[in-house]
Amino acid sequence: MSQSANSTSSAAQGRKSKFELECTPKIRGYQKEWYANLRQRVEGGEPFLLVEAMTPHEIFESFDIPFVTNEWWSGIVAAKRLSPYYFDLLEQKGFSKGLERYCALSLAGAIDNGAHPEPAWGGLPKPAMYVQGMPEATRVEFGERNAAEMGVPFISLAQPLTGKPMPLRWWETSRHGWEALCPAWQIDYLQSQYGELIKKLEEITGRKFDSEKLREVNELSNRQQRIFEDIRNMIITSPKSPVALSEMLGNVMAIQWQRGTQWAVDAATSLRDEIRARVDAQQYTCPNEEYRFAWYGPGLWQNTAFYRMFEESYGAVFVQSIYMSLAIDAYPRYGADTVRALASRYCAFGLYTMDWQVHEALTHGCEGIVTVKASVNGLLRAALERADIPLLVLDIDLVDGRTWDEEAVKQAMGKFIEEQVKPRRARLAEQKAG
Repeated sequence: MSQSANSTSSAAQGRKSKFELECTPKIRGYQKEWYANLRQRVEGGEPFLLVEAMTPHEIFESFDIPFVTNEWWSGIVAAKRLSPYYFDLLEQKGFSKGLERYCALSLAGAIDNGAHPEPAWGGLPKPAMYVQGMPEATRVEFGERNAAEMGVPFISLAQPLTGKPMPLRWWETSRHGWEALCPAWQIDYLQSQYGELIKKLEEITGRKFDSEKLREVNELSNRQQRIFEDIRNMIITSPKSPVALSEMLGNVMAIQWQRGTQWAVDAATSLRDEIRARVDAQQYTCPNEEYRFAWYGPGLWQNTAFYRMFEESYGAVFVQSIYMSLAIDAYPRYGADTVRALASRYCAFGLYTMDWQVHEALTHGCEGIVTVKASVNGLLRAALERADIPLLVLDIDLVDGRTWDEEAVKQAMGKFIEEQVKPRRARLAEQKAG
């Protein structure tokens, strides 16, 4: 499906998402204002961190050191339609087309060194440190390369892998019973790594670690996730979806980025209350809703309009993604030792566990799952086949706008509904009647 960068000017690419919630522009406006303030703080001599999503943001928050999440920065750059420029640059500089694109846009920005006349949100300042969290060797190598290109220190907080699958239905015990989800030695190791991180942050900020402050930050984070759970329950139980996934992705990302703050709790509350009002008023994002779908893996940031593209033609609505589901099931941690509790999160995170994904899709009433090629493996295909959930794999990239082919996407989705989703519904109805 690869096309030239000019193809990103297609109708869908230029189409603005329709905001139905009054809180959406307020949430996104705050995030932009916060980032502008971050840039001012950095220009004034304060340090900031570039970190990966699976790192203990609550610890950073407790030090009051601003940070940017690398994956979410890629999402912002892609949403601004700037990814073709940066990926062309990476390839011109000799980077492979096979480079993992979801985390590469900060690297491209560093190499570009401010040459783009209108970088997203004014561009990414030079961080004081790059903090990596995923355990895969390729991710560690990428983090090291990113830090080297930026000329900053690198620290890896990757947990050692046990070689064993997560316990089934882990989400039922992860908040309070996390010690039972993974071996103590694994948590011990990551906890010690967090101890080293805290020492580094003390050096960078000149402040002493405050365990009570961290406890307060974590409680705010837990409270926010409980509010998200209220929202999920409303989406699940509502006869039709009260909010578009294209709108939810940005809201959840912004709030999760700020988790551990009072603003995040207040923003989540406003989001919940407005969705509740829509449910009570029977105000739905797609009044002719016919089919519900789940999106598997990270969001399609290069074109979130995709999630609303099939409402009129098929009554197809996307209602579930990992962003909110993980926030609710994988992030909350309770325990007397907050550092250890946070270490347990990434030892037993549950990301991409198949029983959880199937559970989330079925609980949300989804009749199919849609994703991109980079997010698929044999485990997912086998799990969905056992659960009788159709799967559509799009041959596009999450953030690389050069891969977008609107006509091919429309054809693939239409064929998926006509040839897999509709026959499955008819078969299940026949089984129920018989």
